[in-house]
Amino acid sequence: MNFFKRIKKAGRDFEIKKLAQKEFERRYSYPVLKKENWQVKEKLKEATSKNLELIRKAPHRPEGISYYEDIISGDKREKELQKFSGKIIGSFCIFTPEELIHSACAIPVRLCAGAYDTISIAEEVLPRDICPLVKSSFGFKVARFSYFELCDAVISPTPCDDKKKLGEILSNYLPVWSLRLPQSKEIGHSQEYWLREIRILKERIEQLTCNKITKKSLKESIRILHKRQEVLRRFYELRKNNPPLINGRDALLVIQTGFYDDINRWIEKTQKLCDELEERKSNNKLPLSNCRLLLTGAPIIWPNYKLLNIIEEMQSTIVIDELCSGTRHFYDPVEVNEWTMDGMLQAIANRYLLPSSCPCFTESDDRIDKILQSAEDFKVNGVIHHSLRLCPLYDMELPKVSRVFKDKGIPFLAIHTDYSLEDIEQIRTRVEAFLEMLRSRT
Repeated sequence: MNFFKRIKKAGRDFEIKKLAQKEFERRYSYPVLKKENWQVKEKLKEATSKNLELIRKAPHRPEGISYYEDIISGDKREKELQKFSGKIIGSFCIFTPEELIHSACAIPVRLCAGAYDTISIAEEVLPRDICPLVKSSFGFKVARFSYFELCDAVISPTPCDDKKKLGEILSNYLPVWSLRLPQSKEIGHSQEYWLREIRILKERIEQLTCNKITKKSLKESIRILHKRQEVLRRFYELRKNNPPLINGRDALLVIQTGFYDDINRWIEKTQKLCDELEERKSNNKLPLSNCRLLLTGAPIIWPNYKLLNIIEEMQSTIVIDELCSGTRHFYDPVEVNEWTMDGMLQAIANRYLLPSSCPCFTESDDRIDKILQSAEDFKVNGVIHHSLRLCPLYDMELPKVSRVFKDKGIPFLAIHTDYSLEDIEQIRTRVEAFLEMLRSRT
């Protein structure tokens, strides 16, 4: 079937999808009252404002961080996307190949959410005892606001059972393309399977956007994303400095705005931020830090900065993270050997599979190796492992990871929590005791 026939067929498929969606909503959907939507929206604005207030209280913040605060608050970028005439494609994971989306003149938007207030809405449809990130994200769709309402389609990778079923349920509301991950990334046939998934996704994006992904457009997309990764590497090199040039909350703010900001603008602003951090190196007023921490484990998504706020309000600094909502999202570049279409697709498939240290794969030693290397490179005094309740991936790995750090003599603290605020004081007490122990060792 040639390209234009596929476009015609895609149009018919979308009409069928719309009819199916209306029938589903008539028979099975759980309507949310408009008043309740606005109540949730006001609560989200309040949570965002409170987090920004806490972050702004931190001393010695760079001036350039104000730009990222404007983006993370949501309104500015949402208005820009509303005016965009092309397609917007949502995703839920770092396995989504952004190069394909950009090369089809579409905009990628990550939909993972860290809002507690949308969970109760989601629980009208989803089970209570599942991942809070999944429930929070789905709650935005049920409430019919935020970036969800701007998306023309959603790419749903399958790193865990909860996200796999989330994609299935979301398909009743809008087009969803599952991106099925192999259980192992080391075996040859698993890599071939993954490459086929990437090729299928390419065709679906072409059908949705009615834009052919050409060698030229894909090469340009790879080049732009290379530039983004270069500036991020520079940013992380600057984070090795002691005294710290930027705190962990602001660093994560920088990264997470890149989930949905205009890519060229984000690169420009982050280059300027790096320039400012370079100038701060000679500032003798910045205090040295004897509590340099590495944060690993389950993703932390805005505005759920509960753990980050507690840690850095106690005069300690998260100098590096190993989160899929942080460093792992942007770090590894696509390395192309041959600039043919097949060569570029192979390079993209390799980039989104082989360097990944997600615990969804059956082999997990590479994740531990990366954490150990980061702990050495950034000269950390201790490691904090963040686990989300009802997220078995990171919980199952916790004993192995903690044993490795114990053997290396690196202090290690495991925090098990969710999106609620009920356990703040309990977490504060444990973190405070951990930091006191670190300071007694220096």
